[in-house]
Amino acid sequence: MKLTTMKLTTIPTLLLASTLLATQVAIASDSVDHGDLVVVFYKLDSSNVVGENYYVVNLGPASLFRENTQNNVPVTSINTALGSASVGVDLALDSTFGSNWYNDNAVRWLVVGTVAAGQPVVNGDPARTNYYSAPRASLGSADSGANSTIATISPSNRGTLSTQIYNFLMAGSVNDAIGGINNNASTSGTNPASAIIPSANPKPSVDEYMPPVTTTSFGIGIDPRQAFGAGTLPGSAGVQGALDIYRFIHTTSGADLTAGASTGDAVLGTGQYIGALTIDQSGTLKIQGLGSSAGSFASWASANNVTGGANGDSDKDGISNLVEYALNLNPAASDGAAGTYSGGTVSFAKRAEAVTNGDVTYAIEESDDLGVTDAWQVVTPTTNTPSAITYALPTGNPKKFARLKVTTP
Repeated sequence: MKLTTMKLTTIPTLLLASTLLATQVAIASDSVDHGDLVVVFYKLDSSNVVGENYYVVNLGPASLFRENTQNNVPVTSINTALGSASVGVDLALDSTFGSNWYNDNAVRWLVVGTVAAGQPVVNGDPARTNYYSAPRASLGSADSGANSTIATISPSNRGTLSTQIYNFLMAGSVNDAIGGINNNASTSGTNPASAIIPSANPKPSVDEYMPPVTTTSFGIGIDPRQAFGAGTLPGSAGVQGALDIYRFIHTTSGADLTAGASTGDAVLGTGQYIGALTIDQSGTLKIQGLGSSAGSFASWASANNVTGGANGDSDKDGISNLVEYALNLNPAASDGAAGTYSGGTVSFAKRAEAVTNGDVTYAIEESDDLGVTDAWQVVTPTTNTPSAITYALPTGNPKKFARLKVTTP
């Protein structure tokens, strides 16, 4: 049994922590087709519009990712036809992005895909099935797709979205069968599923669909983009960006309504969460399928380059790795306090991933003298929910100590 504790005293107050369509068109050495999932990178220039080039990666049939039940695995584990899970070399070598792309807050990325109107069912996706991303502020937090929803898209906006994504990915106009990113002006990337595309030629470019050139994103008021920035995402080590991916269906006729990481079947117009796409500093793309039975402290530690085991302190901030995991802290940088103390109540936020995995327990203990003569005793928390555990210390005592005990088998 591994044990880590945190203590609190009121005087002074301390907080311590111990079947695809036949018609395809080329994008570099790959192709984009109805039902494919495409990752797009671009950069804003000094005028706040899309810079010289943008970069796209075709992950292949979205159905593979929709049905995925694995957690924190490279995209090549989901689509074995992909030659590489990394895009870092391409981004670093292209002058638009540069070697510091992951710390550049002018760089944006997003995920889109569609089966456009008039098409047959493609791998369980009927006509007007769209895939759209939503940025995440952190890993393991309440903003993840497993814990939140994306705005419902109306029937008219579903049609607009399908048309706009189709125009961007596969056609320059209704009468132009070869356009968008499928154009001879593209340059192959080192990743065989990728292409580097000049933003000005061909059209349409991503700048026709994304703010600030337009007031909406792909014709609807939901922004799929995430901006990179200095440092890693909170709650992670090495993860530079994370996008939750949602599926929107326009009809249930012929549709596969289930999804591997979703908490329920697809509903018309409502975003069905299918997982999160993450990228690290090396440019490796991974899929996070929350709710995977394989999830544990060990898998989290491996995914986040955490060393030293449960009782170690990988980032040297005085907080053990197990507590970092249990309390949604950042294992790659100093967190300061592990919780908060206000109005006589101590509070600790739980990591959603740890709660889902079910491999840690949380308990509040209390003592008059840090256990010297008054042994630590488990007390009933004031609140104990999937998101937090709190305890209001009793009043009228000259001195009282409390601690949070986190354990794992």
